Amino acid sequence: GIVGLATAREVLERNPGLRLAVLEKEAEVGFHQTGHNSGVVHAGIYYPPGSLKAKLCVEGLDLTYSYCDERKIPYKKCGKLIIAVNEGELEGLERLHERGVQNGVRDL
Repeated sequence: GIVGLATAREVLERNPGLRLAVLEKEAEVGFHQTGHNSGVVHAGIYYPPGSLKAKLCVEGLDLTYSYCDERKIPYKKCGKLIIAVNEGELEGLERLHERGVQNGVRDL
């Protein structure tokens, strides 16, 4: 799966002369969760400030775009619009914005 491929890639990055084979138990690549991925790069806005998930989302977003840029892999930054549909949701929207600021999410 994707974790095995990512691990193999990292091992090869750290040991360029190494020969490595990855075996896939399924008939197709991306058969499990990876095949159901929506392709969204999460910014870290929903996770508690200071949490590992928030930190990894913010760092991962930059790493993902850098990786794609270096390899000329096309992508589209379309953003995300989060709205309050009534006045009762405004306070939650403000808290969400503040959480994003605390987590270092850009382009809020």
